[in-house]
Formats: sequence, structure tokens, C-alpha cells
Amino acid sequence: MSEYSVSRMKEEQQSEVEALMAASFEKSLASIFFLHPPTTLVVTYEERVVAGLNLDVFQVNKRVKMGYLGWLYTAREHRGKGLAGLLLEAAIPFLRDLGCTDMAGCIEGDNPASFKQLERSGFCRMSLGGQIKRFGVGLFKLYHHASRFFDMGYFLWHRSLDGSAQKPHPEGGKALAITVAANLLLTLPIALGWNIPAYLGLSFVQGKRALVWGVIFSIIVRTASQAAVAHRAKVKVIYLGWDTAYLAALLAPLLFGLPFPAPGNVYIKGSAWSLEDEAGLLARMALVSNTVLSLLVVLIPNAYTFLLLILDTLFFFYPFCGFNASRVKRGGRRARLLSLLLLLACSIFLLLY
Repeated sequence: MSEYSVSRMKEEQQSEVEALMAASFEKSLASIFFLHPPTTLVVTYEERVVAGLNLDVFQVNKRVKMGYLGWLYTAREHRGKGLAGLLLEAAIPFLRDLGCTDMAGCIEGDNPASFKQLERSGFCRMSLGGQIKRFGVGLFKLYHHASRFFDMGYFLWHRSLDGSAQKPHPEGGKALAITVAANLLLTLPIALGWNIPAYLGLSFVQGKRALVWGVIFSIIVRTASQAAVAHRAKVKVIYLGWDTAYLAALLAPLLFGLPFPAPGNVYIKGSAWSLEDEAGLLARMALVSNTVLSLLVVLIPNAYTFLLLILDTLFFFYPFCGFNASRVKRGGRRARLLSLLLLLACSIFLLLY
């Protein structure tokens, strides 16, 4: 009887592993694939590779050596057999033997199939503050290796291998307050004219006061409306702020004189759920949110709310997967059409305003 076995990838298995990766992920992600044979673990079954975990080992700073979990994948016919957990459990002693002090991986917030495996292996979400404290300037090196300077809605799941304590990721009201404050702070280059278009005598944002209120109300009503839909469906949710979106939110005002929303999002609590089962609920949450944002555009016309509506309607692809457009897309053609009609109506309103 054949059994699953975990081992380091052999040189002759590389083409097989690459083919399995290509079959497991969307083509749009191929540009950020990496594969380091000395630190890639595979599961074999009947002498065939059926799962793999690509690891990237590097020195972050003097005291932190990272074992980064880059890509975890399983052949379709072998899913549900616990192979992800098998690979993760094998990776811990493997990375310890290489001298790693930390393990981490990035997972999108609507992907419980992946992050529940990390949860079971002792990982937890790491806040931006925790990342800065632990990695210092080495955080830029980590983000470079992880290709996460601009990904949005992806969280850094972390496990210490040297016994270092980690504060829990902020959530709920505290996280919401931090997000609102950060988004307001990042609009200062627009309000104060500290941006390239302003130096050229151009201004793409009219009504600075409306912009401030737009930031505050957009994040609050977007969050509250989604939470209300989930509450009605008797599903527990939490609000989580994002970390990496702030780089885009800083650069857009400086370079273009326009805000880039980094609103965080409302997520189903825990990992005991599946995206397939809850896709309909998440789509309804997104549609109600987009409807509320559309009304806000009419009540308080401002660039922040309108740009957030655009992102939540059209930007469903990587690295913008955290915006609600991805939830709308999974809701089917009718959901996409309704969301597009809302955006079209707001666009016409602003053109005539």
C-alpha cells in the first residue's frame, strides 16, 4: 500500500514541481513564483510529487533569520488528505536545523483553507507594528522576498522559533480607529499641497473638507454595512486593518495628488468556514457596501469615496484582491452587473455635478 512521504526536493523532480505549481495557481501569479531546490519540500505518493512547499531562507537582520513560506500547493486529487499540515509540520524542524528564528507566510483574508493550516501549526497574524518592532529596517528585505510591497488584503502569518512573544493583531474598534487615523494622515500631502501636481499648478481634488469627511464616513459605513449583513445572516465577523496597502496610500498622494484608500475589511471570524460555502454572503456584503458608498458619493461628493468604489468594483485581481471587487466577482454575473451599474450611476452624477 502506497503512503505519503515528505522529503527535500530532488533535482530531477523540479520540472514536475513546476508543473504542479502552474496547475495550482492563477496564471497572473506566475510572475512572482519562486523555487529554491535546496529549501523546497515535497510530498510524494507512488513516486509522484503530489504536494509541495517552497521555502525561502534569508537573514532579515542580525538576530532574525527567516524561513518564509512562499508557495504551498497540492494536486487536486490529493486535496483534503492533510498534506498541507504534513508539509508545515516537516518545515518547522527543517527550518530550525537551518538556524531560522522565524517562520512567516502571507495569505489573503478570505482564504481560510490556507490560513487554518497555519493556525493549527501555531502561527498568528502579525501587525504592522509588530513587524517593525521585530524586523526593523529588515522589513524591506522581507517584503522584497515576499513580493508584498503592494499586495492588499494579505496578512503576514508569523511563528517564532526562538520563543519570542508576539502581540495579537489588532481587530475590531481599535483596528478601525487606527485605519481611519492612518488614512486621514496619508491625505495630508493633498490637503497641504505637498505633491507633484500641486507644484506644477495642478489640483485633481476639489473640496478638502469633503475629502476629510469622505475618508471618515467611507471607512465607517463600508465596515458597518458589511457587518450588518453578516449579523443578519448570523455569521460572526471581525474588522481587520491592512498593512502593506499603506505604501500605495502614501505614494499616490505624493506622485498624483490623489488619495489611495487603504480601508481594511470585514472578515468572517475564525477559520472553521469555507470560501465556497460563504461566497454568496461575502458577495452580498460587498454589494451592500458598494450601494452605501454610492449613496455617500451623492451625499458628499469626494475623490476618496469614489476611488474606493472604483477599487471595490473593478479591482478584483492581484495585488488588489483584498478589495470587495473579488467578492463581487465570486457572486456571479448578476452581482457584477449591479456593482457596475452603481459605479456608472456615480460616474454620471459626478460628471454632471
